[in-house]
Amino acid sequence: MALALILAGLASLWRGWHHLAARHPLRAGGHGGVGLVLVAAAGLAGFAALDLAGYQRLTVERPVAVIRFAAAGPVEFVAELVTPAGRASYRLKGQDWQLDARVLKWRAWAALLGFEPLYQLRRLSGRYASVAAARRDPHTVYALARDRGLDVWRWSRRLHLPFVDAMYGSSVYLPMAAGAEYRVSLGATGLIARPANAAARQAVDAWR
Repeated sequence: MALALILAGLASLWRGWHHLAARHPLRAGGHGGVGLVLVAAAGLAGFAALDLAGYQRLTVERPVAVIRFAAAGPVEFVAELVTPAGRASYRLKGQDWQLDARVLKWRAWAALLGFEPLYQLRRLSGRYASVAAARRDPHTVYALARDRGLDVWRWSRRLHLPFVDAMYGSSVYLPMAAGAEYRVSLGATGLIARPANAAARQAVDAWR
């Protein structure tokens, strides 16, 4: 739309210039005025498209992890976490699992240039269903990433970088069960976890 408006505006300005050269001031003024209005409208449409492009990109949901569980005790499970970086196993204590991530989103103009939202899985941990157990029993937590080089997350918060639109932590947690499998994706609002098999769906139904 912006391209069509700018082309129409330039064509009108070109006709206005020809009328001016032919000494037809009224026609020149008419075409020139229309051309300026169309060029201004093209600019507004371009800025609107720039903003909407950012929103459109942020609505895309992408898979980030698969997590599977095997029982290792009454309140202990072995979790197999599969991510684009590889797979690893962790022993978690408790009834629930929790996955934490950092998310960076860019300004609309940066998104239009091809910068997509970035995420980093930070931590996998076990959770207890009751507060009393959480205070009493041992916790299991594992780091999934480490800071290397320049910490963009930290400097973005300190400097309020103009190309960073939003930055936040996101967490998701669901119950652990023998044989359960969950698929985790990143959406516009953060991490989303869904049961991927019957054991996971049964655990979620009982957990609710």
